[in-house]
Amino acid sequence: MQNNNARRRKPPTSYIRNRENNRESLKTCGMLLIQTMMTRIAREGQGSKRLCMYMGEMLHSIFFLGYIHQDRLTPDDFFEICTSQQDMCNMFPEPFRKYNSHLPTRTPFSILLDMMEILYSTKRLKEELLHLLKEMKFPNPLHKPGSKQEQYYTLESTVICECSDSDSQKYYGASLCCRKGAAKVILIDLSCLKTWHKFISHAVMSFSSGAGDSIMFPESLRCQAYVRNWKTNVYEERKPCLNCRDLFNLQDANPDKVEYPFGNCAETECLSKLLINNQYMRENAVINNHTEENLEELRSSTEARLIKQLVKVGIEVSDNNLLFYAPFQIQTGD
Repeated sequence: MQNNNARRRKPPTSYIRNRENNRESLKTCGMLLIQTMMTRIAREGQGSKRLCMYMGEMLHSIFFLGYIHQDRLTPDDFFEICTSQQDMCNMFPEPFRKYNSHLPTRTPFSILLDMMEILYSTKRLKEELLHLLKEMKFPNPLHKPGSKQEQYYTLESTVICECSDSDSQKYYGASLCCRKGAAKVILIDLSCLKTWHKFISHAVMSFSSGAGDSIMFPESLRCQAYVRNWKTNVYEERKPCLNCRDLFNLQDANPDKVEYPFGNCAETECLSKLLINNQYMRENAVINNHTEENLEELRSSTEARLIKQLVKVGIEVSDNNLLFYAPFQIQTGD
């Protein structure tokens, strides 16, 4: 009788090749993002102290996503073709020490949006972001037509979104750029527990659990998503998806079926920022069944699911105590 090893089928060559491409793409894009933003900080570093804090947060987020990747990347893997690792470690020691013990509160691209706003203001953010993405030359993050197996892990968010109260201050958000495995679910749960305004967290967690408590915003809300056309390098308007219609009562939603989880969309992050920073929106947005008791029940079940996911990807959680990498005191607008 053949033993189990003999009976085990060898993975097809295409699977091995795609997995290797995926791993190398994550490493390359991580280093491109790190090196490009370090250059921007040195060249145009208004508010450099705050930018450096964001840079440390970005490093930690990249290293964390690498560590929970199926091939378990470490900081050494990202820097294997770069001689600046020791300099970066001296400048930003915390990300190198805490990438596999402390949890990020957002993705590298979300951090990038805040850095771009400091450097160029919201008026120039989309324009300068396009210049940056063209400079870095990330591969297209979506799989090629006809090949669902081929997905490059680029750290670029497919969609960004801007929102405001009428024509007042604009706030930007990004869709989740972690495309593989448990990373997307983990980042959504982390954002619900630590990052997003409590109304946003409540809505996402309730829809994820099947309850479906949506938010009704005042009529003065302005919200527009954009998807980058990789051929022309232009951000084109995009309708909200069905998830965003259900979560936030956004009109004129695209009727196509949604294949990603609640909380993935760029609308989630920018609407959270709007609620945190805009008192009128905070006081006049209405969410079904929102009580502190209901919110705490949702948080408890989300935290339990998150801990199980973290254990599966090799993140140690001592006594169910979640440690977060938080260079700034996070405001949630409570």
